[in-house]
Amino acid sequence: MSDLLDDDLELRIGTLQLSTDNVPANSESRQDQTSGNARNTHVNVPSSVLSGADSLTSSSSSFADARADGAVSNAQQPGTGEEPVQTVYPRYDVPFNRENIKDFFTFRRGVVENAIQECITALLFPEDGEYLGSWLLTEITLWDNEKERIVLLTSRLVMTIKYDFIAMKQLDFKKTYLDDLDTIVIGELVYPPSSLVPERNLRGVRLMWNKGEALPLKTVWNPFSQDVPFITFASHPIYWHKDGGVDERSTYDMELFAEKLQRAVETAPSACCIHHSPIVIQSYVGLTSLLHNKTSMGFFKVRGKFSF
Repeated sequence: MSDLLDDDLELRIGTLQLSTDNVPANSESRQDQTSGNARNTHVNVPSSVLSGADSLTSSSSSFADARADGAVSNAQQPGTGEEPVQTVYPRYDVPFNRENIKDFFTFRRGVVENAIQECITALLFPEDGEYLGSWLLTEITLWDNEKERIVLLTSRLVMTIKYDFIAMKQLDFKKTYLDDLDTIVIGELVYPPSSLVPERNLRGVRLMWNKGEALPLKTVWNPFSQDVPFITFASHPIYWHKDGGVDERSTYDMELFAEKLQRAVETAPSACCIHHSPIVIQSYVGLTSLLHNKTSMGFFKVRGKFSF
């Protein structure tokens, strides 16, 4: 009888020990699964036009170049039977074609470099802060019109310059101080659901200093208003047609500008929020802007026997 009791006691102790040994493994797997779910959770941010909501700052990986069509596959790890992970990027429509882009004055060798250097020399002063970079980008106005602009970035401000690339002279410039910014939005350029305007399939960055307030009607309905409290930039069309590698195209790259802008804002004592969400362009019919952009009226180029 005592032998049976001893055997039963040993069996129960062995069972208890096995159960206890399995607990950490199960706990670790549950913790890994929980942390994995947390990492994969996507925070939905409403399409932001004039909103200064919660900050959604992200790492530099958010600026990965997503201009290529299709999917980019990661290499399969040796020794594992896992399927290669594929990252699908949004489709990008290349603005203009190769022959059309040659009519742009900014496509000519040395024109952009000389213009930028002239602007740096004439317009930047020591009190403007440390020089961080310069670009030729496309500004998209409140009325969805595309404009060719030189953009200078320092540790204190963003300077937007209207430049005549035919006469090679400055026409106008505007300074936007980083201290005044309350929101930066980086993402797809989209239109409202009820808009008849074709999709752009393009990314952009919007700098805002409206404190979350809606635009007054006198600004919304005035195409010549200079009081619009935000600026929207996209990559210049030459980006897709420039010969050479990344360095040669960096001057026309909105993604690089957005990355350096985010670093400058995070370094400066600023309360600016950075969102990664769609940028809504409030255009519903847009016949005028479609004609303006299709004929590239916001860019200096050769047009038959004339140049403007």
